[in-house]
Amino acid sequence: MRARIDSIIDGLLVICLATMALIVSANVFCRFVLNFSLYWADELAMIIFVWLTFLGAAVAVRENSHYVLNFLTEKLSGASQKVMLFVQKSLMTLAIVILLIFSSVVTWQIQSWIMPATEMSRAFVYGACPVGCVFMLYYAFSKSPVK
Repeated sequence: MRARIDSIIDGLLVICLATMALIVSANVFCRFVLNFSLYWADELAMIIFVWLTFLGAAVAVRENSHYVLNFLTEKLSGASQKVMLFVQKSLMTLAIVILLIFSSVVTWQIQSWIMPATEMSRAFVYGACPVGCVFMLYYAFSKSPVK
């Protein structure tokens, strides 16, 4: 199950990055070579970038590569180090849960806000945060597959 989720998220990240690069490149070409702009391109690139950010944050949790202050943890050993690792994970979890709760509330409250170019609900953009948080929590508490 975990490997399947990993590959789906990795695939979504590749699709997001490639699509965003294509949209921005096409808009730059149109703007500077053809002298017109794709009116929807900037907005769609922003939407994709937000999703890329929060899905990427989940991958960072999966890969254990989020920014942490390791100086103290590395200086400790034995039980003290285990306690510090527990404190770090607890603080990370608390931060993710708080972000999940508040981002879910905001996403719910702005469902009726429509973006001008794409005519999509802003909740789709803001929804990237709670979705990313769910995956961050999943990765924070699931065991890594044996490699």
